[in-house]
Amino acid sequence: MSHRSLFLGTALLLLTGCLGEVSVNRSLRVRDGEHLHHGLTTVNGSIRVGEACRIGGPCRSVNGHIDIGRSSEVADVHTVNGAIDIGREVEVNGDLGAVNGSVECAEGTRVRRDIETVNGHIRLVRTEVADDVTTRNGDIHLLEGTEVHGDVRVRRISGRNERSKPLRIVIGEDSVVRGDIVNEQDRFKVEVHIAPGGRVEGEIRGAEVIRPQ
Repeated sequence: MSHRSLFLGTALLLLTGCLGEVSVNRSLRVRDGEHLHHGLTTVNGSIRVGEACRIGGPCRSVNGHIDIGRSSEVADVHTVNGAIDIGREVEVNGDLGAVNGSVECAEGTRVRRDIETVNGHIRLVRTEVADDVTTRNGDIHLLEGTEVHGDVRVRRISGRNERSKPLRIVIGEDSVVRGDIVNEQDRFKVEVHIAPGGRVEGEIRGAEVIRPQ
């Protein structure tokens, strides 16, 4: 999933009249406990899904924040210019993706596919990710027993890119990456901070490993 495909996919959904609730200039809200068979798409608005909801289609925003409440079940969640906040014990039956925004998941979240950002940080607390966690220019924090079954990757950015500080990947206490940690970006430094009890089962390539004394 690239930032280009994410943007084009969102735009295509809007232009073709996807099956679901679509808004251009307003935010969308789903009340606690509500079940929808369709998805939610907005251009210049946020999406707020309450607690214990079930959303059968994707949640997508171009210029807005997406917030998923506790114990809800959703499909793909994508935004271009906004953050994604996932509450506790949420089931994500697809990808999480943001271009110019962060992705944060609270305790007990399960993501069935990938998590990816371009220019935003990723912060996962006791979260299980079935596939990869990827960024191009954002820090990654895997905390409090988070488990990533795939790789953690820093993708290459085309064109000029400058970063004054190293990109940080933090493997917190009792967190694990089952695959590799790979830095594909040769234009800035990547540090992998591994806390006591944290571990990486695969290889670490293109990054400096830092362990607390």
